[in-house]
Amino acid sequence: MERADEPGRCGGVGGGMDADVIVAGAGLAGLSCAFELAEEGRRVLVLEAQPWTGGRTSSWIEPDGMRVESGLHRVLGVYRALPELLRRAGVDWDEIVIWEDEVEFRQPRPAPSAVLAAAPMKNLVQTLADVAGHNDYLPIAAKLSFSRFVLQGLADYTDRPAWLDAQSVRDYATALDVHPEVFSKVLEPLVSGIYFVSASRMSAYAFIALIAPYLDNAASMRVGAFAGGMTEVMTDPLAEAIRRRGGEVVTNAPVEELIVENDRVVGVRAGGVEHRARHVVVATSIRVAQDLVRAKFGGAEWTEGLLKLPTMPAVTLQLELEGPSMEVDHTTFGVGTSLACFSEQRRTTFRGLPGRLSIIMGPSEELIGLPVDRVLAIALKDADKLGLAVRDRVTRYRMVNHADDFYSLAPGNDWLRPAQKTPVRGLSLAGDYTRQKFIATMEGAVVSGRLAAKAASEDLRS
Repeated sequence: MERADEPGRCGGVGGGMDADVIVAGAGLAGLSCAFELAEEGRRVLVLEAQPWTGGRTSSWIEPDGMRVESGLHRVLGVYRALPELLRRAGVDWDEIVIWEDEVEFRQPRPAPSAVLAAAPMKNLVQTLADVAGHNDYLPIAAKLSFSRFVLQGLADYTDRPAWLDAQSVRDYATALDVHPEVFSKVLEPLVSGIYFVSASRMSAYAFIALIAPYLDNAASMRVGAFAGGMTEVMTDPLAEAIRRRGGEVVTNAPVEELIVENDRVVGVRAGGVEHRARHVVVATSIRVAQDLVRAKFGGAEWTEGLLKLPTMPAVTLQLELEGPSMEVDHTTFGVGTSLACFSEQRRTTFRGLPGRLSIIMGPSEELIGLPVDRVLAIALKDADKLGLAVRDRVTRYRMVNHADDFYSLAPGNDWLRPAQKTPVRGLSLAGDYTRQKFIATMEGAVVSGRLAAKAASEDLRS
């Protein structure tokens, strides 16, 4: 990786400009934006605060040698923008993803669990068996109730999205008289396992957006794990593809300030060094983006939604073990426990280790302030309840906290999401928090980067 403190990194390039476009942030949104611009022949400079690329989809090695990821991530077969971006960058999607055959909803023993087909349209026999079976986990009446919840949710998503966004998942389910077991065994595990919050604090619109934008690709539904660290297999190859097209990607270069002259953004200050460009794309985490924009444009009408948009935390616990915690590597929801979503990963992302378990912990807002040993104790207690082989087998562990890197999916927030194009000359925004149809996903990050690149190109041509 290139470092900001390497000699020759700063100083103007051609007419006093470091680049045509500076992209602040080398997460998926920033890299997607930079790739599109580099493909157009623009001179692009990407500045990343961390020593590695990837942002919320990153991985790294700790000083003691433990391999760590920014969180437990899964990819979906219905994604289109992300695999297409990687293909164009020279990355084979099917080489970096290991597709899983099933997902599991696991309750504390001896209560029954449910193992379901992860690719329902590719395994119709198993899917039909899933629908007809698992009645000890979810009664037939509850299944019909869940179907009614989804169908009505899809209708309201289209017909009255603002109204739906004002409802929590719990309130919406209650209004539809959804079976109580649907809430406790399906809705709550999915919401807390995917988005780190309880169903009483998540927008029903955001939940239905897990389904609605992908309906035209429903036949491609699959769930996959990365075949290695995300920085290694995905974001570093993207950065290299940008470099091959004449762009630069510099790590250890946190953007501290936007440079504004005559009401136009003309560059950034990063690590105390001034970089000039004809356009700047802010593709940082949402809190950093808010701070950068507030410092120069706070009070402007166009910033109102962005600066009001609240954030939410996420907590991931990652364990190296003396042996595998489960017999298979697949996505599992820990129903009614602090292990909201987890997976054994020794056969997928962290091959070569005796055992490796990553866990999305919940409720995140209660756990994020606790010391790691306390969180580990909570996790071990619930792992015992779920029948996982973890206790007395942990060799190394890490807790990865994101205090406010995610925009809040609470009711009433969707309208606050800003567009990629701003009314300020020389400035656009990228990130899954910006307005596009995909909610808080890798797909949304890539789409937002593509839209930000379009806005930057239009500005450069004007």
